[in-house]
Amino acid sequence: MRKKICALLIFAVLLSALTGLNVFAQSNKALRPVFSHQGGFYTQPFELYLSVQEPNTRIFYTLDGSVPVPGSEGTFEYSGGILIRNRTDEPNDLSMIRNVSNDMFQGWIEPKGQLFKGTVIRAIAVNQQGIASDVVTRSYFVDPNGIQRYKLPVISIVTDRDNLFDNQIGIYVNGNYEMRGKEWERPVHVEFFEADNTLAFSQNAGIRIHGGYTRKYAQKSFRLYAREEYDEKKWFEHEIFPGLKAKGTGESIEKFKRLVLRMSGNDSQYTMFRDGLMQDLVSHFNVDTQAFRASVLFLNGEFWGIYNVRERYDDRYFQIHYDLDRDKVALLSIAGTTAESIEVDEGTEEDAQDYRNIINYIRQNNIKDSSTYEYVNTKLDLDSYIDYLITHIYFANTDWPANNQTLWKYKTDNREYNPNAPKGQDGRWRWAIRDTDFGFGLAYGGQVNHDTLSYASTEGRGFGAPPAWSVFLFKTLLENDDFRNKFINRFADHINTAFVPERVNEMIDKKSGDIAHIIDEHNRRWNKIEDWNKEVNILRDFANRRPSFVINHIVNRFRNNGVSQSASINLSTDIEKGYIRINSIDINEKTPGVKDPANWNGVYFGGVPVTIKAIPNEGYQFERWEGVNEDIKYNDTITINPQNNLSIKAVFKKTSSGGRMMGDINGDNVINSSDYVLLQRYILNISDLKLEDKYAITDLYEDGEINSIDCAILQRYVLNIITSLPHK
Repeated sequence: MRKKICALLIFAVLLSALTGLNVFAQSNKALRPVFSHQGGFYTQPFELYLSVQEPNTRIFYTLDGSVPVPGSEGTFEYSGGILIRNRTDEPNDLSMIRNVSNDMFQGWIEPKGQLFKGTVIRAIAVNQQGIASDVVTRSYFVDPNGIQRYKLPVISIVTDRDNLFDNQIGIYVNGNYEMRGKEWERPVHVEFFEADNTLAFSQNAGIRIHGGYTRKYAQKSFRLYAREEYDEKKWFEHEIFPGLKAKGTGESIEKFKRLVLRMSGNDSQYTMFRDGLMQDLVSHFNVDTQAFRASVLFLNGEFWGIYNVRERYDDRYFQIHYDLDRDKVALLSIAGTTAESIEVDEGTEEDAQDYRNIINYIRQNNIKDSSTYEYVNTKLDLDSYIDYLITHIYFANTDWPANNQTLWKYKTDNREYNPNAPKGQDGRWRWAIRDTDFGFGLAYGGQVNHDTLSYASTEGRGFGAPPAWSVFLFKTLLENDDFRNKFINRFADHINTAFVPERVNEMIDKKSGDIAHIIDEHNRRWNKIEDWNKEVNILRDFANRRPSFVINHIVNRFRNNGVSQSASINLSTDIEKGYIRINSIDINEKTPGVKDPANWNGVYFGGVPVTIKAIPNEGYQFERWEGVNEDIKYNDTITINPQNNLSIKAVFKKTSSGGRMMGDINGDNVINSSDYVLLQRYILNISDLKLEDKYAITDLYEDGEINSIDCAILQRYVLNIITSLPHK
């Protein structure tokens, strides 16, 4: 490193003396070398040619990831074609550096065999005046299968090896990986190739080591920063996560200020996608989640394994997702043995104290009182909190609640609750999901039968029990009937949709299928996963069995609150005419996990009232329920206590152009004998029908006439001989 710095300084001084110019300040983009081939994957070796438009200009290049410095070791002057080939037969390089870990279980292990390697070229041009161009960086990979070798995005990080592996300044080695902050950020070049070999972006950026304890592991996570000081491109601009929508605005997200390349955390010796699976399962919940995409990473052309591309929680995340002023974001992380263990990730200590004040208010006031509960709901987004709780409880995440608690809020101008503000901007604390690796049956985490509900809501004793502070909020809120019932019903809603085993298994199959073809290559690099297929099957077993355990945990935990056995509710309707909403979920094709909205089944709990609403499609109107008591059958919204299995049908009717349904002649939204009498009197010429479009309402046979046939049909309908209108 010292030799290279000296050579760089000598190069600058010589050129300055010759030309009177500052070589770096005078860097000219027009001088950039032109490469004959784009970076990416190729099936055959080829000769790479470099050129420059300005005559009498020299080109210098490197092959080791360093910035070219004329006269420095490892910098070559270009004189002809450069052979680009598969370099796998060359000795492993970066992967043989040993002082990368101090963990006894996931320390350095020599790769099994030769790793796949590409070629990285970094080049500059220097003209006769001594003006040097910007550095141009390209990564090339040659394999008979070309891009088909990896059916995933490929990320190539190129940098001077000292930035990562020098004992003094390298961020990957020698305990330096424990260091944090801007002073431990290093410059790199990043190329992102899509699975079809399209170059999504290529730019300079900053890199840091990312993570908590996993910094000690040999395979480490990285954090990438798009900064103006590195590149004129201030963002990573690409649809990195296809289909990703902003949590607050619903807009597509196609630019990022920071990215995390995660090595799957505590799951890195098991499935390599556990946390991504869990967060994707609940990405539509009322909590924040980090988008996930599997990828393959190369460092200076050397295969570095499978990495999970993730969003990072910071002020930029909330700026993008909620279209807000990032300077007004407060973001807290809570972990430790005491309630004072709050780390301010964004904001000030005043924000941490604000949250403590809310907790103290709850300690000093009776949460059963409606006024107390309503006040707390102006400080905490309790709907977000409920989804957050359900997520960790279903996942059986035992690295929580004493760890990995993350919450944020937008600081309104008056620091008060603004109920009319856009989503996420009302001034209340909301919750975010992070680091769920211990969940979903991880070997040393919560197993499929783990009673995480009791674990997170009662003050346990002994080894492994969460500290009192970490269960206080949930335990106390459960004393309020409204919160408890909402929590139970919302949990049931998710069990019946998002957590349906069929849906969860489909997602497991998709994510495991994405990396199955390279898991062996990854394992040869890191030697960590003993039986990958077995680990994936543990996920499937959890998906299949977890709902029944959670249902039993709910009954057992709340038996003293009047919760009895679970009951099945069957909801059916003609989906062409309308759909049904139960509690917080719409039974239609838009809701994840709903396969058959025309005939749907869900599990709910006796002693916990369930609200069901019929919602007509355009051109239709709710008429009645079938399978409920007579006194509520004509109400579009009903509340029932599911003590036994129920089968309920919503019946919708066609409306006239004025919005009135067929057969509702008197316009009272109910079809009964009064309507029959009016139609009969019209047919007998006793009175007229004062309707804007009488045929749309009274032509029940749809033959273009209003006569005794329509009257007979209406009579049969009122007597429940037929159940739908119109009728042929």
